[in-house]
Amino acid sequence: MTTMCGKLVLIAGVSAHLAGALPMVSIASAQDRDDRRQEWRGDDRPNRGRCDYLEGRELMRCERDMERRHDDRRAEEERRRRDWEDKKRKDAKTKGVVAGVVGTAVAAGIIAAIVSDSNKKKKEKKERDRRAYCTDRYGNYDDRTDSYRTRDGRWERCE
Repeated sequence: MTTMCGKLVLIAGVSAHLAGALPMVSIASAQDRDDRRQEWRGDDRPNRGRCDYLEGRELMRCERDMERRHDDRRAEEERRRRDWEDKKRKDAKTKGVVAGVVGTAVAAGIIAAIVSDSNKKKKEKKERDRRAYCTDRYGNYDDRTDSYRTRDGRWERCE
């Protein structure tokens, strides 16, 4: 009867395992971090834990490979850092160029406004002086038409 009970327990265990009811005790190879990834110590050197079980040439080869991987990672990090700094520098340079162009445009606008205003004032003064001259020279000068009446009755433009 114990054999019958043992067989039933064995069959139940196998069927439960196949059905996924019981968790697996062992670590799957995809989850085994020791074989897939290097462990690192705080002093920025690879941990020898992965190479501890080796001896002689195999140990030297393993340590050399781990150092190379470490150096490759460090070089990759350095390259990424340099690329980031170059991008940042280019962005800053572009912003500087844009600021320079905008600043130049604003300064040119201010200078143009000042020159335009001074030219306008000069024209207004010149026009006032000309009208004063025409009024003094010709007694019958008309401001609205900018002309005066001649002796024979025609209207002439004041020049």
